[in-house]
Amino acid sequence: MVARACPAVAGADTFLYTGTPLHMPIVEVGGVKVRFISWAEGIALSETLARRIQDSGFKPDVIVAVSRGGLVPARILSDVLEVDDVVTVGVKYWGLAQRRAERPVLYHGVEPGVIRDRKVLVVDEVADTGHTLMLAKNLLDLIGAAEVKTAVLHLKTTSRFAPDYYAEKIEEWIWISYPWSRYEDLREFKKRGQDVSKYVEDICQNI
Repeated sequence: MVARACPAVAGADTFLYTGTPLHMPIVEVGGVKVRFISWAEGIALSETLARRIQDSGFKPDVIVAVSRGGLVPARILSDVLEVDDVVTVGVKYWGLAQRRAERPVLYHGVEPGVIRDRKVLVVDEVADTGHTLMLAKNLLDLIGAAEVKTAVLHLKTTSRFAPDYYAEKIEEWIWISYPWSRYEDLREFKKRGQDVSKYVEDICQNI
């Protein structure tokens, strides 16, 4: 079932996407299994994540988005959870698919005054090895956050770090292509001689 928007009169406790959004089948591209996420699915996953955070009773004072993958989910979470204070921390880790650096690198931090003595929610799109979330959490603990919790759309079983919240667990390793990084993925796969544009077109035609 494709996710459908609720009426504009929906209250604060009503989520905009109901039902199950379209899941594109996993495909193999150049020996790498890839799952393409549509915008509708990305929003629905973010709202599922928000619901789980709400149900836990945790109310963050500030959301820290891991740039760049966590930017869109963090914006949706801030809307649903009514958290106006959203800042970013920049961490780079992945190259294309299975090619990656040995460890994540922090390339910009956050003002300590925004974090100190406040409850913080760190948001990223995926926990693959977990190193990025660990780096961000350790930084915020060091700065003096009152409490730090972490949230992702997808938790892979390869992750050595268990986030506090996730929308979906991935049992088999796959590369997840999110709609907010689609052009980056198109460029990177093209460098490897792979054209994934037909899969993106299928998403556009079927949502």
